[in-house]
Amino acid sequence: MGTSCERTLDFVTGDDGMGDMTIGAIAVTGAPMIVYVNKAVAVDKSQLTEYIGMGEDRIRYMQAGEAVDYMQDTYFKKSAVKEAQVSVEVNGQHTYPLSFNESSYGYSSDYVPKEGDHIVVKVIAGGQELHAETVVPSKPEIEILNYEVLAENPYREVEGYMFRTDTIMRITCRINGQQGQHYYRLRVRSERDVYGWWHGAGKYDGYQMQDVYFSDDEIFVDKRLSKGFGGWKPYFSNVFDDSLISTGGHTFTLDSPKMPRKIYGSMTSTSNQEHGPLPPQVMIELQAISPELYHYLKSAELYRLTYNDAYAEPVQIYGNVEGGWGIFGALSYDRHFVEYGE
Repeated sequence: MGTSCERTLDFVTGDDGMGDMTIGAIAVTGAPMIVYVNKAVAVDKSQLTEYIGMGEDRIRYMQAGEAVDYMQDTYFKKSAVKEAQVSVEVNGQHTYPLSFNESSYGYSSDYVPKEGDHIVVKVIAGGQELHAETVVPSKPEIEILNYEVLAENPYREVEGYMFRTDTIMRITCRINGQQGQHYYRLRVRSERDVYGWWHGAGKYDGYQMQDVYFSDDEIFVDKRLSKGFGGWKPYFSNVFDDSLISTGGHTFTLDSPKMPRKIYGSMTSTSNQEHGPLPPQVMIELQAISPELYHYLKSAELYRLTYNDAYAEPVQIYGNVEGGWGIFGALSYDRHFVEYGE
């Protein structure tokens, strides 16, 4: 025999103390500091950006009625807080005021982050005070041990993968180990100048790239990512820690599909005048990222697979902003280029 009881609990709504602003910033070694301050919008209420499926072939962003591959500046234009007092304090010794930049919709200064800098961002606006802090990691090291061009592409039928060329670059790399706990993101970008036809606008010349690559190495395995996304295979993540990287380093092989020379369709393009002549090549960039940026990226990877699944367990996007929302992280990087040749 069992018994049960019922108790009425009060549900309190209203101000949660988090305010309605968000900070978005990444301190990058060698690049002037820029901080974005925006009005916060609930993820299920925003009319600015949403993920959509383009048939079974492609997942893109829907933004202001247009499908594009990468985020543009719609969000920043519509939600920027332009009258804030923004500053960064570096190593507890120097404070740099930041001013609003109409071209970037963010706050910038002449301060350039360096390895080891401890940075605190402070924002005051509309009676709210927000702050967040991070430490810039030391520069990582990645070596290109070997590479070869293969006239075959076993990934042509991967769901969401876009540029189904017949050629790939197979690259063997080595990440040099470091003492202590570290977090990384590996960017591998196939890029080149292209030409083709723009829907409704005729012939064009431009620059194209894609960041999707493939590897079976264990450092890229994330068992939580049970579905692919935008060309990335299931269980694959380019964000990882050093738990599988010994102090002696870690060697692995990856495949980067070659960008085609000729493109047809409505694609994001940047003029050659900005980039100059660019041969077909692969950029390999190992980023050392701060712990808070690592946790943010990991949560975002998981969220994008579950946000529209009514039966999935809710995923909270990681943030480290006190008094508001958002993320402030840091990174340093080691970058190399490998050319295909024509």
